[in-house]
Amino acid sequence: MASIQFDKNSWIIDGNRVFIKSAAVHYFRLPRSEWDELLDKVKKAGCNCVETYIPWNWHEEAEGVWDFANDKDLGTFLKKCEERNLYVILRPGPYICAEWDFGGLPWWLSSKENMKYRCYYEPFLHYVDRYFDELVPRILPHLITNSGTVIMVQVENEFQALGKPDKKYMEYLRDGLITRGINVPLVTCYGGVEGAVEFRNFWSHAEEHAKILDERFEGQPKGVLEFWVGWFEQWGGPKANQKTAGMLEKALYELLREGFTAINYYMFFGGTNFDHWGGRTIGEHTFMITSYDYDAPLTEYLQETPKYQVIKRVHSFIDWVEPVLTNPATIEECTALPEGLQGKTVQSKAGSIAFLTNSKSERAIHKLYSPEEQYQLSITIEPDGILPVVKNVKAGRLAGKTVKISALTAYSTGFFNNVGTVYHETGQQSSLVLQVKDVDELSISCPYPQRYEKLSSGELQFTLFHGSKPQVISIKDCKNECFEINVTDRKTVENDDEIITAEGEFTFSLADWYQAPEKMDESMSKESVKPLDFSSFGQWSGYLSYTAQFDSNETGQKTLIFPRIEDPAQVFLNNQYIGLANDLGAASIELPVEKGNNSISFLVQNMGRYNFTQALGEPKGISEAPSLDGRVVDLLDGWKVEGIGKTHSLRNVPEIEGRISFLKQFVNDQGFDKAILVGEGLQRLRLNDGVPVMLITNETAWNRFDAPYGVADAGHLLHDGFNEFEFDGQGLKGISKLKIYLYKESKQIENWTMQSAALLNQPKDWQKIDDRFSKEKVEPCWYKTTFTTSLQSNDDVKVKIRLDGLSKGTFWVNGFCLGRYWQIGPQEEYKIPASILKQENDLIIFDEEGSSPLQVSIETI
Repeated sequence: MASIQFDKNSWIIDGNRVFIKSAAVHYFRLPRSEWDELLDKVKKAGCNCVETYIPWNWHEEAEGVWDFANDKDLGTFLKKCEERNLYVILRPGPYICAEWDFGGLPWWLSSKENMKYRCYYEPFLHYVDRYFDELVPRILPHLITNSGTVIMVQVENEFQALGKPDKKYMEYLRDGLITRGINVPLVTCYGGVEGAVEFRNFWSHAEEHAKILDERFEGQPKGVLEFWVGWFEQWGGPKANQKTAGMLEKALYELLREGFTAINYYMFFGGTNFDHWGGRTIGEHTFMITSYDYDAPLTEYLQETPKYQVIKRVHSFIDWVEPVLTNPATIEECTALPEGLQGKTVQSKAGSIAFLTNSKSERAIHKLYSPEEQYQLSITIEPDGILPVVKNVKAGRLAGKTVKISALTAYSTGFFNNVGTVYHETGQQSSLVLQVKDVDELSISCPYPQRYEKLSSGELQFTLFHGSKPQVISIKDCKNECFEINVTDRKTVENDDEIITAEGEFTFSLADWYQAPEKMDESMSKESVKPLDFSSFGQWSGYLSYTAQFDSNETGQKTLIFPRIEDPAQVFLNNQYIGLANDLGAASIELPVEKGNNSISFLVQNMGRYNFTQALGEPKGISEAPSLDGRVVDLLDGWKVEGIGKTHSLRNVPEIEGRISFLKQFVNDQGFDKAILVGEGLQRLRLNDGVPVMLITNETAWNRFDAPYGVADAGHLLHDGFNEFEFDGQGLKGISKLKIYLYKESKQIENWTMQSAALLNQPKDWQKIDDRFSKEKVEPCWYKTTFTTSLQSNDDVKVKIRLDGLSKGTFWVNGFCLGRYWQIGPQEEYKIPASILKQENDLIIFDEEGSSPLQVSIETI
């Protein structure tokens, strides 16, 4: 039976120290037909491990109905990892975050009365136990202790990242895994439960994280469970491609320098949020786009990127020096370095590596003399770069004796089977000192401009020139056994790694387009005094329509207040489109009402539940009755420091000493009796000396995210006439939103009808449209067309679709929901898995505004 253990230096599998090089991939974000290609490319990059979450809600979409078949076949995915000798780190939750709807929790949990999440709350734990009872037996056969390759299982996920100290809850989950048979090491990241190895999640500042792990967790190896090589994107946000391949290379060397011996690339392959599975993180409009490409080493289409090539090269280097990295005796600061250079040396019996960092803004070129070894080394490091200087590491054998690299000041992909490659920036020099026996009996071929000399120590020192033309140093012994060193420049290495792909090889011709109006099934409707959120309605995602009637004594503009809304809503009044209510938490919109009876309706797409926040389980859609004749007060400006007359804006809060209050006044002269506060970044906010209204604060948000926002009911604190806000501004830099929505309970619109909308299988009245098609009226509309393919099952073809000209909605190919779309960026292209395509294919689109589909295009990449 295989075993996995650890000590303070590294993981130990079957008695061998192993550097864990793990690829984060999510089997639920690509079809099963692509798993083989994905895992083959993971292996090709030099990874020896795969990490994946397990989304509870994906396997139990309906309560008590489990699905582990087809694309959800976790067992087959784990077997495919085993076939490739890939270790596996499993992260089963029950909460996983992952920018996945509800952080992996089933939506139906939020329909349970008074449900609490991620805490020691018996009703919640009842369902967690059911989940573990179903899941863990499926995992057990794949543990390394049972001849599988699962080497670690995570307890929960990032539990203390938002300051939740529920020790009893974490211990319950830990014990639940153990008692069900999990006998491989348990791990956490920001979880800190006794009996589990603690990892960190980060991208930069490896030194600080290493220090935390060393100080807090004795006897454990250092690992980063989420090494953020890219980032997710949100609708309407910027393109998240700020982390370059060069930055990744430097960050990897920082990890090696600090003694990390387990790295999980999050994400190595991101994939796609098909259907409505994309989540929502803290912040007002942080809804995940359909693509989860993550600017990862493998794209959403499984294509290799420059980051992939960096990882592949560094992995090859790690494989060479693994004995040094996984069992160091010391990690010490380098001394006696020239100005502008800093470094640390990882020292072990197997050799040493000095990671030298150039902190200057210009290239550092130095000659370093080592009195102990009696040789001088050429050092060249790019600005803000790191160079690993390898010393006394085995590289091969000649004449039956070990060849060692006494010193190498170039980058390397390692030495294997007597062959190695070293590279540096074009035109630069480096030094290589070889320790070989019986130098005089060796035949050395060293083409110009390489130079070498025999040192008094008997070693060979080469001065290497890294030009654009690769060269080979060849050393042969008397038996003609050869030791080769390929000397080249970085550009050549990177060009050799490049994968050439053809963009837009083939464009599919779309047939005639047809349109159909949205018709809702009245049999799937519910009535209620106030609107029902998605969970209360009994629907996990998709679309809901809300309809009601109200009377007005006059014609004119009225302000409609949404006291609680968590998704953008299209607003229609008397069958006319009014606009999009796009504020969240609470919102308002101006209505041109008519005298007498008015009909109002909203169309709401569930854009994803929170996957990362202190307040999981928000009511999706609309959950409180909208109110007429309301008022919105923007509270950002007009604040005074107590005792001082000058006013300030909360966008840029002045520095103050001590806990001095900021004050703002407003007058409620219309008899409002209800008030909803929506804002960000404030704590201890008081209204009229009442108990502080706690909005989610910057201090409790994790620093990897923008400031979150919170919603607070302040109606019970509201006065007629004069009102005053007060808050402690100590440490506050600035916020971008703080509003109060005022309304009267008597003006709330009641008696609502809710219906499921945008249902693919609902009968439709299709009508052909021509190439002059345009729509003057904004209204939801369906479109369909067909296209033909001649793809074979073994074709390595990637297919994408552009939805130019459309607005916002959902689309399907051959009945498979490809996800949400919203033409506000940053996503412009959407993946169509080749596995769902046939010779004749149906494309169906639901567009919220009924915009023209005539610019839609499909092509291969």
